[in-house]
Amino acid sequence: MAEIIAGIAMSHSPMIMTNEAAAGDKGQRFIQKTAEMKQWLKQSGADILVLVSDDHFNSYFYNHMPSFTIGIGECEGWGDWQLPKYQVPVEQELAKHILLTGLEHHVDFAFTLSMKVDHGHTQAIYFLNSELGIPVVPIAVNTSAPPLPTMERCFQVGEQISKAIRSWDSDKKVALVASGGLSHWVPIPKIDSPKPEDQDLIQVLKKGREEIKQLDEYLKTRETRVTRIQSGPVNEEWDRELLRLITEQDVRSLRQWSAEFIEEHGGNGGQEIRNWLVLLGALQGFDAEVAYYEPIPEWVTGMAIVQFKQGRD
Repeated sequence: MAEIIAGIAMSHSPMIMTNEAAAGDKGQRFIQKTAEMKQWLKQSGADILVLVSDDHFNSYFYNHMPSFTIGIGECEGWGDWQLPKYQVPVEQELAKHILLTGLEHHVDFAFTLSMKVDHGHTQAIYFLNSELGIPVVPIAVNTSAPPLPTMERCFQVGEQISKAIRSWDSDKKVALVASGGLSHWVPIPKIDSPKPEDQDLIQVLKKGREEIKQLDEYLKTRETRVTRIQSGPVNEEWDRELLRLITEQDVRSLRQWSAEFIEEHGGNGGQEIRNWLVLLGALQGFDAEVAYYEPIPEWVTGMAIVQFKQGRD
């Protein structure tokens, strides 16, 4: 049977690609740590990466918003935020096995034969698997469009992914990566905002890309909304509490966090910790160590990396 050997949970921020220098030494320490994680994954002998992240209204909109999506065919990066348009190699047999065993155990993934992923996935690939030498099972979680899956449900999905991997008739070694968070506030209007200046974007959020008359102009406007932010709020206290609960394996508390609690303390971008809950569900019994954490308001995000190693028991 296949074996789960390692895991990494890490923040992502598009500002790394557009304004790396703004974060100074803090940013360079983060980038250096990602290089160490890449080398660690290589040394671990990982044959496959199960990569859990989210979409930022590039592939999924309110006209079709699945809670959990798995790519079982082709996978391509959108190329947003100056990242490559990766042609991501998908480990299709494992992806299909996770899908099918999920269906047998009451976890109904949405699935696609032609998945497109944005910087949530591709920034993790950029830092950890840029040569595309390790095939990927891409999984997307809805962290952007309320109502969101509960933290408990994300954990349960992770448990099912673990069971599926361990039941796969293969001798492959599998590592899991979760990309997203920590605290940050994203300049995307709420879907019920009455503000006149929000209405054009809300129409796009409701109806999808077919609503966009001039795509290049729209994408540039979206990028400008973010890149014009020179510094954004980060809740270091909340970030550190999250990391403490993870390293002390107090997952029960995390599973009870509500979407309202997360948004109040970690921002709408903090909802991306759902990706981490999927990973935590899959890596029960693994030891977690904070490899890096610093609040980087210049990247508008609390930036963290947590390394998961097989338990010593």
